[in-house]
Amino acid sequence: MSGDADQQLAVDRRRPFRLSVDVLATPGQVERLQTVIGEALCAAPDDHNGPCRIAWSLECADSDHADADGSGALTPDDVAHMREELGPVHV
Repeated sequence: MSGDADQQLAVDRRRPFRLSVDVLATPGQVERLQTVIGEALCAAPDDHNGPCRIAWSLECADSDHADADGSGALTPDDVAHMREELGPVHV
């Protein structure tokens, strides 16, 4: 590494954070959301080669469709709360 690069790292006070947002959506809305998020974070077309410049993912969080180990699944109480609080959003 060059001296300039070392100095840049020494003064870079940023830290990585993960942002998680639970949404209640139809499959079509999720597809549009995936496109918007992908374009905003990656700044490349959907079908680009290789990984995005910023790692990101989208997963289904209900217990019927979560990963086999249950990671990422919302509890039934969380899902019920979302359904109570979130009305339809027209896009």
